[in-house]
Amino acid sequence: MENNIQQLSRKERERLFKRQEIIQAARQVFTLRGFNAATLDEIAERAEFGKGTLYNYFQSKDEIFETVLADIFEEFVAIAAEACSDPGKDLEESYTSFAAKLLRHLFENHGIYYLLMREIHKMEQQSHFATLFPNLLMLLAEPLKQNLREEYLENNAAEQLGFMLITMILSLFRSSLHILGLTHCHDEKTNLVLSKEEIENQIERNLTMMQQVYFNGVLSMTKKGN
Repeated sequence: MENNIQQLSRKERERLFKRQEIIQAARQVFTLRGFNAATLDEIAERAEFGKGTLYNYFQSKDEIFETVLADIFEEFVAIAAEACSDPGKDLEESYTSFAAKLLRHLFENHGIYYLLMREIHKMEQQSHFATLFPNLLMLLAEPLKQNLREEYLENNAAEQLGFMLITMILSLFRSSLHILGLTHCHDEKTNLVLSKEEIENQIERNLTMMQQVYFNGVLSMTKKGN
């Protein structure tokens, strides 16, 4: 990616940089305000551009929002690809790695979770979501397809179990916020509330719960569970 950027002309690099600045500003505004309350004026102000500059890159607030959601899910897909594409890892290692990386990403970026949960009804209407979410499930399903017993390989069981994993990770993260009293915190100071040590403690606690609840059931369906 870095090499590709370096190959661009200076003008193209500047345009790419401005576009990314707008996306990052929009991500912050949408997180704080939600889609309906957010305005292009706020996004432009946070990006330190004139409102007219936004229209040089995006046609509407809807297009900016869809791009922000796509970026978030691309981050999730990248985490899954890194954790689940190593043939040297077994199923539990792959999933534990994915869960740890995703939980750390969520704890370090609380606003992502609040934005997704607040706007999930709009996400399902987005073309990027329709492409990226199946890609995420496909990556998570691959380790299962290599390990599930034959009778469980039918009827998209691997995809369903992958979906269950994502749901469990998000639920564990949500429960951690509730226990920590951060359920309604999604302002600009949220990312500063937890220390790195606290985040690691929460991740370890959640991984232990996931291993006990998820793997004790799923592993009984694998070839190792015979």
